Amino acid sequence: ILTNGPDVLVRNVLGTLSNVRGPTESSLSRLDYKFASKVLALGEDVVMDVVLHDQEYIQIDESTTDDVKEKYEAEGVMTANQLVASFTTEKWCDLSLRMLAPPTEVVGEMSARGIKEKALSAVRAMAPSCQVVYTQEEGDSEIRWGIEEVKRVRAEWNREGSGDGLDPVYRKELLDLVDGVLGVL
Repeated sequence: ILTNGPDVLVRNVLGTLSNVRGPTESSLSRLDYKFASKVLALGEDVVMDVVLHDQEYIQIDESTTDDVKEKYEAEGVMTANQLVASFTTEKWCDLSLRMLAPPTEVVGEMSARGIKEKALSAVRAMAPSCQVVYTQEEGDSEIRWGIEEVKRVRAEWNREGSGDGLDPVYRKELLDLVDGVLGVL
């Protein structure tokens, strides 16, 4: 974390996904999306671990004195705030939304659905921090990070009777996941 590992990782993933590949390289593209999905899952896992086990991490809040903050910084101590911040940068937030729309023609219908599920979990975990990042950068509190992208996934999965082959129980689980994410956003 202290050597910018999360930033390097997400930049490499975004760069890989941006590479234009020809039709003969579709297996590489599938692997690129699979890799990106795994990296995003790592980011989600780190953020959720801090959230679920926050008592195990050093916390810095408004009651923390400047002396203590300086001591942590001088000693290279990783705080929960820094850990979450390193996995919820603009690039990490962009990756989570980008993975909500993998190209079905490249990865296939089943893989695309799995990638979207994983991405939704990441969006849910990263939403509080990503919303702060984007609200500050955009300067417009009316712009809500991720809402439109998640609504698109919901609309896609909410087509019962469309012949998409989704089991009704599984469809309900997917829609419940999306609704849970929308509840956080």
